[in-house]
Amino acid sequence: MEAYQNLIGVVLEKMQMTHKELRFNLEGLNGVLQQHTEEEKQNTPELITITELRDTYAEVLGALEARFPGLKAL
Repeated sequence: MEAYQNLIGVVLEKMQMTHKELRFNLEGLNGVLQQHTEEEKQNTPELITITELRDTYAEVLGALEARFPGLKAL
């Protein structure tokens, strides 16, 4: 089973990179949304899409961090 240790290491490294990218994108989307009023966010199609993307990123990150709590610490 030692042969799988390298595979596990590579997959975990990729997951850490993905986690960081997702976190970066989530923060960027939050930054965009913070520049607008609630009314703008609710009535502008592009901002509605950005809100949906932000919520999706948050859900994916939440699921990753719940399953692999060590990712959050990195």
